[in-house]
Parts: sequence; C-alpha cells; structure tokens
Amino acid sequence: MNNTIQSRATDLTQDDEVPYFMWDYGYTVGRIREILASSDEQQRLWIMAKILRDARYADVWKFFSVKEFLAQRKNLAGRLGRQQPFWEFMHRRWVKQGFIPDAEHSHTAPAQVP
Repeated sequence: MNNTIQSRATDLTQDDEVPYFMWDYGYTVGRIREILASSDEQQRLWIMAKILRDARYADVWKFFSVKEFLAQRKNLAGRLGRQQPFWEFMHRRWVKQGFIPDAEHSHTAPAQVP
C-alpha cells in the first residue's frame, strides 16, 4: 500500500474518505456518522458492531463513546464475531479498574468513564 492510500484510509477526520475498516462496504466517514446519528437502531447496531470488529481500539472511540458502547453492549452481543471475547475482556477490566460500575452488583454511577 503506498503512503497516499494508507494516509487516506487511516484519516478519520475527512467525511469523504472511506476508512480502512470499511473498505468492503465503501462507506465514508461521513456516512458512518450519519448512520450512528440516525434513529434506525438496527443500522446503528450494525455499524457499531462493524467498527468494534474491524477498527483499531483507539479508532473505535472516534465514532462513539464508551457510554454509548455500554448502553448498547447487550444488544451488540452476538454481533461481534471473533472480537466478542476481546470486548468482554475490556468490559471486565473497566469494571475491575473502577472505570465503570459492575452493573450486576451495583447501581451507582461510574466515577469516570474512560
């Protein structure tokens, strides 16, 4: 991959660029943001799962927050493919580190969401 193509595929600030994790669908950054802002929950869940499966960890949070992920976590279960264990691990770590409450044992708000 030459540097120009690589730079364009990893530039997540340009709405008209197709990010590296969306090459198979050709959705631009702008289209992804439109879907995430839409009222169609099934489309939002699909695109969130696609990002969680295929984007780098740091790039995930450029599209939605940890709070948004946590709000949809149960709805995303089963849609994450081979990445499901990774996101379950991350959730357990966030709970263990105290970033988020253990929802099964606590009803208090998190001190600080990463």
